Amino acid sequence: MSEVPNFHGIDVRGREVLDFMPGRIVDVDREVLTDAQLVATASWTRQLHQATGSFAGSGPWRFPGPPGANLIGHNDIAPYNICFDGDVLVGVFDWDLSGPTTSLLELGFIAWNCVPLYRRPDVDDPDAFAAARLQLLASAYGGVDASDVLAATLSRTEYTISGMQVAAAAGDIGMHRLMEATGEPGPTRRALDQLRSRVPDIENRL
Repeated sequence: MSEVPNFHGIDVRGREVLDFMPGRIVDVDREVLTDAQLVATASWTRQLHQATGSFAGSGPWRFPGPPGANLIGHNDIAPYNICFDGDVLVGVFDWDLSGPTTSLLELGFIAWNCVPLYRRPDVDDPDAFAAARLQLLASAYGGVDASDVLAATLSRTEYTISGMQVAAAAGDIGMHRLMEATGEPGPTRRALDQLRSRVPDIENRL
């Protein structure tokens, strides 16, 4: 997949050397992906899942995956890890959490960050907007229902919260630093609680 940067070794400071992926990163907290960018993200994810559905590697994985995992996903597809040339997706990076998952859980994470469901965008009717974007995401990926993606968003976010805590307790330095710097999982828990309160209204618009 040409959107994935190639690995060129380790530099003298111990950093990975990767291809530069030209494009623009959408600010996850201040902007919203265009409809076309959301469609491009879903379509690319479908291609990834089709390519990895028969992969049989046993890891080890930093993100070990849920019961019933049946493919290898990126597990962190969000505006901060993808870049665009206009509406064309040209780069997907930060693969350290890649590992076993399901299509719905991967889509749930995308919905959380790219619809977005973790916050209310500055639009007239955020719940109607969320419903329309969920339908767009599900349609672009194909073979899934928007209401199932919404339900998977709740499950995947719970898994994110527990995964942070388990990884930090197991000695994952990167996760420990993230939690120290951001106060996680508190912000994610609060955002998830707010989403749960919106779910009935979003479902009514699906």
